[in-house]
Amino acid sequence: MVLAILNESDLLLSDDAVEQIVDQTFKQADLNSDGKIDPDEWKAFASKNPALLKNMTLPYLKDITMAFPSFVINSGVDDEEL
Repeated sequence: MVLAILNESDLLLSDDAVEQIVDQTFKQADLNSDGKIDPDEWKAFASKNPALLKNMTLPYLKDITMAFPSFVINSGVDDEEL
């Protein structure tokens, strides 16, 4: 997802820079440092970074790439299951 957004924005970053962005973002979200982001940590992170949610919605991601994987659109998971 990070790569798709950067590509759509015509930002060319090295693999190391992208890895640092992902790592730092994960560290910020993983409040208890257990290597996982649980639902409460995600809610806290998303509330501090509301613009992030726009970039993570399916319609937005579908708009930025024509090669959107069909398994994401047809995941077989209902919203109630999330």
